[in-house]
Amino acid sequence: MGLILRWLSLTLIFPIIVALIYGESIIPFVIPLVGGVAVGTAIERACGRRANDIGVREAFVVVAVTWLAAALLGGIPYLIEGGDIASPLDAYFESMSGFTTTGSSVMADIASHSQSILFWRSLTQWLGGMGIIVLAIAVLNQAGPGGKALLQQEAPGPDAEKLTPRLRDTAVRLWIIYIGLSVVLAIVLYVIGLVNGREGMDLYGAITHAFTTMSTGGFSPEPRSLEAFGWVSQLVVAVFMVIAGANFALWYRTMRGDLRAAPRDGEFRVYIAIMAVLSLLIGTALVVASDDGWLSAFGQSAFQVITIMTTTGYASQDFAPWTAFALLALFAAMFIGGCAGSTSGAIKVIRIRLAFGSARRDIQTAVHPEAVLPVRTNGKPVREAALQGATAFIGLYLLTFAVGAALILFAAMLHGSEVDAFDAMVAAATTIGNVGPGVGSAGPMGSFADYPAEAKATMITLMWVGRLELIPVFVLLTRAYWLR
Repeated sequence: MGLILRWLSLTLIFPIIVALIYGESIIPFVIPLVGGVAVGTAIERACGRRANDIGVREAFVVVAVTWLAAALLGGIPYLIEGGDIASPLDAYFESMSGFTTTGSSVMADIASHSQSILFWRSLTQWLGGMGIIVLAIAVLNQAGPGGKALLQQEAPGPDAEKLTPRLRDTAVRLWIIYIGLSVVLAIVLYVIGLVNGREGMDLYGAITHAFTTMSTGGFSPEPRSLEAFGWVSQLVVAVFMVIAGANFALWYRTMRGDLRAAPRDGEFRVYIAIMAVLSLLIGTALVVASDDGWLSAFGQSAFQVITIMTTTGYASQDFAPWTAFALLALFAAMFIGGCAGSTSGAIKVIRIRLAFGSARRDIQTAVHPEAVLPVRTNGKPVREAALQGATAFIGLYLLTFAVGAALILFAAMLHGSEVDAFDAMVAAATTIGNVGPGVGSAGPMGSFADYPAEAKATMITLMWVGRLELIPVFVLLTRAYWLR
């Protein structure tokens, strides 16, 4: 824990470099850098050799506390800079949104912030995308006896797929793929900017958008998100969002020569099919309700479906005025998410697929009680425990969402806010799913700045719980855990 905090503090060197390039103050980053290194070193010395003695029980605490501490450290630069983030709660909100790759924001005026702060904002998403713990295992060799438990609690999705027999090698390969794809995307976006001029991105924009695309985070240094750029840049970003929302193990196998790894994978096929169907439905609704041509309507609908379902949260235009049907479809996409083993959030396609498979089997068993009907994925039978786990997770996810939405709405009522029931439900869905944009004043071109403090605190909790995929947090709330 101490070593992770110390090395995470050192990443503040990068926004310091950016601040020096743009002639901005480095104070917002120097203070947390020095403080973070000092606190991390103190924790490491206090724990001594016990720091590596991590079992399954300790893994739950380490993972949960690491994200809370990271968000606390990451919020200090926002608070020191000031501007429209004037309270510790708002600074913590923005930082938690970054590290959990949510993309929800309380910045009412993005253009008023320094380039270095916006760079740090994007970097927090990139660091949180593949996971702080995975980074620690890969770079800091902090696997220890409980390394497998740490990776299982940290890696997104129902199971952490090992790419190699050695845990550290798996973490290293994941980060190599992640870094490689980020570099490729940054180069492509920069080249497009050189060719297209104002419709493209400069080097700063290419790097920051590469950070927030591969992490499926969605923060943009531009006040109007991807709307500020031409369709070529948007198309490239959309392709890489699809890549980031898929299982990284597929891209590992693809890079090793198995070009059919993705098309052969059942979850990936369902993932693409859901995107296609939702894009078709929303595109049709836009054509019927407006004067947009088919190409424009389906282009906009496809981009927004991809960015919402992969839980990235960019916007190619303000979708707040879209029809009720289109908004409802996007709301549904917030719950689906990408694939297991990706950087996306929400429920994940594999869990939904397993839950539907289990329900279909139960219906068939009711007709044929003596039949043995295993649920299969990629041709292999799925363990009963995995089916029960997927169903239980979905139930717990929906329950947590409902409680969160109720608390947000209750806070809005207490303060006489204009947030209505649908606004509250979207706010809960977008934060627990680590998606980003809301509706109304918190739409893709707005922010959650005007939401009551209690609602923001609820949303911070939902971001944290959602990024950790619920179970590690709820385990800590059980009496049995603390009595062991």
